[in-house]
Amino acid sequence: MKKRSESSLANVRLSFPMDTITGSIGDLARLLSEGTEVPEEFYFIAAMAMFGAACSPKLTVDVGVDVDTRFYTVLLGDSYSVKKSTAMNRTIEAFSGLSASMPRVIHGVGSAEGLARELVDSPRLVLAHDELRSFLDKTKVQSSVLLPMATSLFESHDWDNPTKDREKCVRVKDAHLSLIGCCTTETYQHMWSPEAIAIGFPNRLLLVNAEAKPKVAWPKRPDNQALNEILAHIQRQLARLALNYEIAPAARKAWEGWYQSLPQSEHVKRLDTIGLRLLPLLALSNDKNDIDLETVRVVCGILGYELKLRILADPIDADSTIAKLEEAIRRTLRVKGPLSNRSLRRSIHADRAGVWAYDRARTNLLVIKDIAQTSNGLLALVPDQET
Repeated sequence: MKKRSESSLANVRLSFPMDTITGSIGDLARLLSEGTEVPEEFYFIAAMAMFGAACSPKLTVDVGVDVDTRFYTVLLGDSYSVKKSTAMNRTIEAFSGLSASMPRVIHGVGSAEGLARELVDSPRLVLAHDELRSFLDKTKVQSSVLLPMATSLFESHDWDNPTKDREKCVRVKDAHLSLIGCCTTETYQHMWSPEAIAIGFPNRLLLVNAEAKPKVAWPKRPDNQALNEILAHIQRQLARLALNYEIAPAARKAWEGWYQSLPQSEHVKRLDTIGLRLLPLLALSNDKNDIDLETVRVVCGILGYELKLRILADPIDADSTIAKLEEAIRRTLRVKGPLSNRSLRRSIHADRAGVWAYDRARTNLLVIKDIAQTSNGLLALVPDQET
């Protein structure tokens, strides 16, 4: 598929909402970034991922669904000059000395079996990748189950892949996996396999993009006393665990308003999941006793940015592709009448756009009742759509 110049991050400036960089994690991000070329927002999101991994599973929210605090985070930048890897590595280094309760960090993984072995040894694990593409490439190996395993463990803690050969079975129980990866914008938009898109791995990612800061010939080291004070503050916050945050009435109303106003788009998938994970972390980082209106405001600011970034960085231009396929399905059924799923897919040349996009377009039309399945299993335009 051709690159969409009108949506390229290289041509559209999108700035992270800096007023959301708050609390102890915000203080750490500002201190580490000061006097260097590394963007503050990279440190903030990387630190939030480490903080979330440290809090899992002892920080929750008093709602009717399970809320974890782990993230699959990606630092995006146009080139090496944005210092993505520096932000990731120095953030990990800062957190490594906090306490014995910090999760273990590994830099890369070769297979599902290897990841499962690491999770057995260390159930709370952060997978760090200087080049996220290397992780995706590992998932493309024939017979690899690394992709479905990692995708499932975003929301689950258990994963099984029983096979005839017991030696090759992959089994993970009570795992708490986090991921921090770095990637150039160009690579991100072209590295995805149809399997990764179909399984929904991209919509599990918390993305942050930044432009290069002015060059600094002699980067400044963070002030040790200030750094130690911030880390001690974070340590005291972690000592408050376990915590189950309640949500203030005004905060509940604001969150409901944000949720109800979400547009119909592929890009909003799991935004609410990511938001529910950010809420308790930002509340704890700001020493709150509950999730208040200000916390919701900050999280909604981050999620608004995230939605725009997903649209710009989208590797397949999902909304546009699906909309075109929806219209092609309507027109074809209007002209040819009821068709089998296979015949319809061939008639509109759906494989050019991808089976996942076709399935999504067809499902959308079935849900809104623009098309229906007949008693003999064919797909047909509903009567109201034939005029």
